[in-house]
Amino acid sequence: MRSRISQRIAAGFFLAVALVAPAAAYGQGVSPSVSPTAPYELDFTLPTESKSGCQVCHGDPALVRVRDGVVMSYYIDDATIEASAHIDQQCVGCHLDFTYKAPHGNGDWVTSAKTACRNCHEDQSRAFGVGVHRATVPNGNGSVETTTAPKPLCGDCHGAHDIPMLTDNPDGQEAMHADGWVVCGSCHEDYWDSYDDYYHGAAYKRGAKDAPACWDCHGWHDILPSSERGSRVHESHLVETCGQEGCHVGVDENYTSYAVFIHGRSTITDDNPLIALVRSVIGAVGRLFGGGAE
Repeated sequence: MRSRISQRIAAGFFLAVALVAPAAAYGQGVSPSVSPTAPYELDFTLPTESKSGCQVCHGDPALVRVRDGVVMSYYIDDATIEASAHIDQQCVGCHLDFTYKAPHGNGDWVTSAKTACRNCHEDQSRAFGVGVHRATVPNGNGSVETTTAPKPLCGDCHGAHDIPMLTDNPDGQEAMHADGWVVCGSCHEDYWDSYDDYYHGAAYKRGAKDAPACWDCHGWHDILPSSERGSRVHESHLVETCGQEGCHVGVDENYTSYAVFIHGRSTITDDNPLIALVRSVIGAVGRLFGGGAE
């Protein structure tokens, strides 16, 4: 009996020590942050599956910080990741410069994550490296361009945690096809605005699923300026580009003469005197009936 009592007393003593010790250690070495911008302590080891460990914090909708006076959310919805193409990838597979402290270092972790794609998608990275969006582009006289225009990174076009699966996934392909403004138009606004011919641009912007997105004509990672002979929209390649499967199969050079309207309809019609006359008549009739109604 005395032996059992002694065992229970000892067990109780060690339990009390286990509960009190962490609190004492916290009080000695770590204090809670009282500022939304101050660093804070991270004193735990992430599990092998980093996704689980990262979501300990980033799975909390209340995870915010103040940066430059703006409240920024760092919440990542589990459902978003589970529906993405990278469901089987660990967070540190993209966030290569992750550090076991919070905030996670002072490096340019956004750029690091947006360019980490090349470590897995080697073919796409090589193609991107010869296209017009690469970091430096030859200007034809042996030097490189000096433009200060920002160059897109993989993540700028494809997104982040919500990148959809494209291979053998019609839903993902449809979502990507409809995203032309985000992928291309938000940077190339002048070309987006001029993409307004009736059968391509206007139809695409109205949601026609069989109307071409920008990359259906211009290509993907190895996009070149239309003035370069290697470009898919150079005049020497229009027959094969317009005649690709799913578009205008069997076309010839006479058919592709329409291509000038795809980004030039507004300019061409504005310069056409007959169209200008028709528009002026329509405007006059509209004003006449509009005035009579008043």
